[in-house]
Amino acid sequence: MERRDFTKLFLGATSIFAVPRPLIALDALSSQPVNDDDDFQRLIRHRILKQHAAHAAVAGTLNFSDRKIFTVRVPEAKDTYQLGDDTIFEIASLTKIFTALLLAVEVVHKRVQLDDPLQDYVPAGVKAPTFEGQQITLADLATHAASLPLRPNNLAASAPDAPNKYAGYSFEQLYSGLPSYHLKASPGTQFSYSNLAFGLLGQGLALKEGRSFATILRERVTGPLGLSDTTLEDDPKKSARRAQGHDFYLSPIGPTSDGVLSPAGGLRSTASDLLTLLDLFINGRGPKDLVAASRLMLSIDRPGGSDITRMALGWRRTTTNGETYYWSNGSSDGSRTFMGFNPVRRAGVVALADTASGEGLDDIGHHFLNPEQTVSTKVVPVPDFITLPEEVLLRGVGRYGHGTDDIVEISRGYTGLIVSAEYGEFVIRPQSSTIYASKMVPGLTIEFEEGDTSPARSFILRQGGKAYSYKRLP
Repeated sequence: MERRDFTKLFLGATSIFAVPRPLIALDALSSQPVNDDDDFQRLIRHRILKQHAAHAAVAGTLNFSDRKIFTVRVPEAKDTYQLGDDTIFEIASLTKIFTALLLAVEVVHKRVQLDDPLQDYVPAGVKAPTFEGQQITLADLATHAASLPLRPNNLAASAPDAPNKYAGYSFEQLYSGLPSYHLKASPGTQFSYSNLAFGLLGQGLALKEGRSFATILRERVTGPLGLSDTTLEDDPKKSARRAQGHDFYLSPIGPTSDGVLSPAGGLRSTASDLLTLLDLFINGRGPKDLVAASRLMLSIDRPGGSDITRMALGWRRTTTNGETYYWSNGSSDGSRTFMGFNPVRRAGVVALADTASGEGLDDIGHHFLNPEQTVSTKVVPVPDFITLPEEVLLRGVGRYGHGTDDIVEISRGYTGLIVSAEYGEFVIRPQSSTIYASKMVPGLTIEFEEGDTSPARSFILRQGGKAYSYKRLP
C-alpha cells in the first residue's frame, strides 16, 4: 500500500494553523535562477493576478547591499491603502525571529543563558512541565523543541480557523494552564511547532525584568535597528499605510490581536524594516551586540521536522541542492508573510501579501534563495462551496487511517471541517453532500462515501491525479 504523506500537501506555514510545511511543486516552473528582478517580479505578479493568492503584495529583495521593492495589486481591488515599501502588514510568525533575536542579545549581554530552565521564567508558584525530570530550556522554546502543543489548551475559541482566536488571551490563562501539559518527548530531541512556546519565551524574558515584552523588544531590538514601523500595536497616525487584511476567501477581515501570545505572532512591520533586519544577518550591519546575537542564533542546530530542514534559534535552516539558506513564514487571519536569506549568495527576500493563504508567496521566496527550488505556476479554479445542514457536515468528523502510520483527524472548525495530520492542518468545505475541497490546498478533494447523517466510514483523498483511501478508526 502506498502511503499518503500528508506533509507533502502543504506549501508553507500559517500562523492560523502555524505548522511548518515542506515544499511541493503542484505545477513546477522550470527551475531557472531568479537572477534578475524582472523574473522575480513576473512570478509575484502571476501569483497575485493569475493565481489570485491575494488582493495585493509587497516583495523586497536584498542582493549584497542593493535593495529592490516590487508591488502589485489586482485591478478590481477596492482597497485604498498606500502600497509600497512602508505598507504595514501583520507579519504573524515572522515575529518569532524578533523574539529569538531578543533572547540571543540577552545571552550576549549575559543576562540569561540558553540552557536556563523555563521554570525560572514563570510566576512564583507556577510549575512548568517536565519530561521524566528533564526541564524545558529557553533554547528548547526558541527552536520548537519543548514538546509543547501548537496552541494553548485553554483557548476560549479553540477551532483552528476561528478568527482572532488569541485576542484577549491573558497572563492568567497562559500560566494557569501550564501545569496541565504532559510532554510526550524529552525537550530538545524532537521538533514540535508551538505558538505557546514562543509566547512563554517572550513573556518569560519580560517577566524576569518586570517590564513588558513590547518595551524590552523596542529597547533592545527594534529601536537599535531603527525599525520604527515594527511594533506590536497599531498606530492610528499610520492608518493610511495599514494593509487591509483578507481571509482565505478574499473577503475583508479586521485586524487581529495575539494577546499575551504576541511574542509568537503579534508584530506589524514593513518590507523596508524587514530588509533592514535581513541586512543584519547577511552583511552584519547593526549594533555590535545585535550582530553577535545574530551569529549566535545561526550557530544553534536542532531538529527541524524534515530531512532537509533543521532549526536555528527562530530560523529554519534548509539544505538542499547544494545550498543552505534560512527562512521563516506565517499567516495572520488576513495576511501571509515570508522572509529568508542565503548567506553564501548574500541575498535576502521579503514577501508580504494582504490575504491569508495556504501558499502565499513562499515558494517564490524559496526559489529566490535557492534557484533549484521550484515554483507553482498552475492556475487552479477556485472551488464553489455550498452550505450543508450541520448534521450532514458532522458526518465526516472522526479519525481515519491509510495504513497504520498515516492517521488523519477531521474535526469541526469555524468555517468548515479541519483536516489534521502530523505536520499540518487545513480547512475543507463542501461542494456537495459528500465532496469537499480546500482553498488552502488547491486541487485537493476529499470524498466521503454516500450516506444520510450517520458517521462516514471512509473517504477518498484525491490530488495530483492520485487517489488514497482512508477508513474510519475506532
